[in-house]
Amino acid sequence: MREETRKRLTKAIWIERAKRACIGLAVMAALGLAFGYENLDLKVTDTRVIGTVQELDALVAKNNATDGENVLVKLDDGQLVRVLALKSRAIKLGDKLEILAHHHATGRVTHTLK
Repeated sequence: MREETRKRLTKAIWIERAKRACIGLAVMAALGLAFGYENLDLKVTDTRVIGTVQELDALVAKNNATDGENVLVKLDDGQLVRVLALKSRAIKLGDKLEILAHHHATGRVTHTLK
């Protein structure tokens, strides 16, 4: 094999190896970012807020759960949130409820009934 041909072949082999290494590093970086985002979403700070019941709706679910209801609550800061409650709590319009606001590190906020 001529020297020039051997150098071109060696160069082509190293370029292919570099491509595979870059693809592997990109996949590893993407997995690392995905796990990092999931870890951020797991960091939660809970805040208790008070709200007033504005509306009660039936709970619509696949398994036909009739023991729950959707409750629209207006928080003291003016925000309207929807939480789930059991009918056994006998919630009525105008009731004051204690709501937990879950602030995730990703910026997402969810609410649950205390």
